[in-house]
Amino acid sequence: MSSLINKWYSNGKLLITGEYLVMYGAKALAIPLNKGQSFEISPIKCREIVWTAYTPNGIWFRAIIELNEFKVIQTNNINIANNLVEVLKALNLMSGVFKHNGFNIVTKLDFNPEFGFGTSSTLISNLASWADVDPYELLDKTFGGSGYDIACARNKYPIKYQLKGNNRVIENVDFNPSFSDNLYFVYLGKKQNSADSIKHFNKKMNFGDADIEDISQITHKIINCEKQNEFDDLLTDHEEVMSRILEIPKIETKCFEGLPFKVKSLGAWGGDFVLLSSNDSSAETLKAIYGAGYTEVFRYDDLIINSFYKLD
Repeated sequence: MSSLINKWYSNGKLLITGEYLVMYGAKALAIPLNKGQSFEISPIKCREIVWTAYTPNGIWFRAIIELNEFKVIQTNNINIANNLVEVLKALNLMSGVFKHNGFNIVTKLDFNPEFGFGTSSTLISNLASWADVDPYELLDKTFGGSGYDIACARNKYPIKYQLKGNNRVIENVDFNPSFSDNLYFVYLGKKQNSADSIKHFNKKMNFGDADIEDISQITHKIINCEKQNEFDDLLTDHEEVMSRILEIPKIETKCFEGLPFKVKSLGAWGGDFVLLSSNDSSAETLKAIYGAGYTEVFRYDDLIINSFYKLD
């Protein structure tokens, strides 16, 4: 851990393919975002952590944590504070970073924490960078998950991500669709708890090796797809596989029925973001989305960090 560096930054993420099944070896496509979280830390004399977290709308979380017993002294959100304490305890066991000093910590999100862009994963990545520990190990000891979000936090390119036994296979890919002007990310307004969704999925285990292979093949085809109509068909194929496994209706029929779009759920099904593909003009597309009651909409190229980079 260097005393000269006191600020870090990690990218947010979206999982385009492979939700749920990435935990069981399916190949997934994930993309880092040009929105993320910064982390700034400075030592203080008292044995406390003074934590202040900002969003674009101002302060959203505060806490003072006593470090001898990792006890929350003061906070405006006890649930977040308790989760944070567990992360800090795990980090301390891995590195001993809180044995001697207290710290003032300021985090700043570039996005609404309800969006599911990676509030937790960017925090884990930043803490691990500061403490010089393995971010995947810290993730395993705290929130859990496949780790694709950590890979995105530290990457500027889209990635193909796969768990193989105890190993993570991470491959940078050229995924920059020529029809990206016709792609949108729409927030449904009902943020899902990823950890709870994974636990529920793991209890059912309603899938087999053929499903994992199907999703892996769809991921491969989407990465290499050059035509929007083919891309749209692949989104539908992916939705049909996951709808059958999850026993949940496709989001297109549930929330966008009658509209001329292809829509795919992203991440935990039920309320986070969806990817929407449209052949209509931007004005017509946005009018229809707003008319369906959804007001948080991003153009693909306005959100994806890959808009500024290309693989060498």
